[in-house]
Amino acid sequence: MTEPEAAADLAERPFDELVAELQRIVQALEAGNLPLEESIARYREALRLHAAAETRLREAELTISQLGRGMGADASDEAAATEGDG
Repeated sequence: MTEPEAAADLAERPFDELVAELQRIVQALEAGNLPLEESIARYREALRLHAAAETRLREAELTISQLGRGMGADASDEAAATEGDG
């Protein structure tokens, strides 16, 4: 799998799945019984998973922020409509 294909694969995976896989890798690394080469490969994979999860979190924060602003605008519109009725 090429780097762009791998990134696309991670982008498609659910956030919870990314975190679970990251936890499994951390546990394997912490156990300390992997050969050096495999430890390095797993560490690289963990970095990719972390980056994908962090990107997903930033996207969620942006969405929530935008929704919050939208709700604030809706509340302002309702208040203005109510004031106009009076």
